Amino acid sequence: MEARQCTLLALALGALCAVGSTFGAQIIGGKEAAPHSRPYMASLQKDGSHRFTLPLHHPRSPENLSHGSHFHQGVGSAGFTLAFRIRAAVQHPNYRPAPALKNDLLLLQLEGKVKPSKTIQPLHLPRSRQVVAAGAWCSVAGWGVTHQGGQLARALQELDVQVLDSRMCNNSRFWQGTLTPYMVCLAADKNKAPCKGDSGGPLVCGKGWLAGILSFSSKVCTDVFKPTVATTVAPYVSWIKKVIRRWQSPPPAQ
Repeated sequence: MEARQCTLLALALGALCAVGSTFGAQIIGGKEAAPHSRPYMASLQKDGSHRFTLPLHHPRSPENLSHGSHFHQGVGSAGFTLAFRIRAAVQHPNYRPAPALKNDLLLLQLEGKVKPSKTIQPLHLPRSRQVVAAGAWCSVAGWGVTHQGGQLARALQELDVQVLDSRMCNNSRFWQGTLTPYMVCLAADKNKAPCKGDSGGPLVCGKGWLAGILSFSSKVCTDVFKPTVATTVAPYVSWIKKVIRRWQSPPPAQ
């Protein structure tokens, strides 16, 4: 297969710039994923350390991105990995950090090209009207910590999650009306939940389509009344494609 330019869908720039903050999402109560079973996973790193998890969508600052690896530490323990520097970043123009992270999306363009293989494959965008139904089972994955206050997971972790009814998740006992129609809640229990360390990671539903991007959660990851929230991708497909077309267009003649 020919090599293509790389585009990644991530969480909003405001969160990415908060180096050293506790914002993000980890996986508590998950299990180790089979090596290379999720070939769309990528690790956004700074100074050699994992910061955020990202999905490779379209095979076409000091942060680096590493993908094709099962272990986030790199070639020594993974056996195979590719690393790229970030060429450009485009935050959604309507991103707002408060009271909740609205339009929490960022596109990253990488320097260099990727040749798709068994260990590197893009994750497909949803159709523009494809919805994540309440009660649906989806999955999340990442290299975040596996318990509150712990160390980063050495190997990629995964967890099946169930989508909550959005009206219930937005009521006075849960997120108190701060959620928008473009957000989706993921059920937690006292032992299992996506949470801090893997924000930006994909919510994968159905037959391998990118339903959402992990956005935010409470400080206590397993709080059943403040479950993890993801930004749904379907409403933003036209914006994503518009940015990619702009990146693919040749520069104007001088």
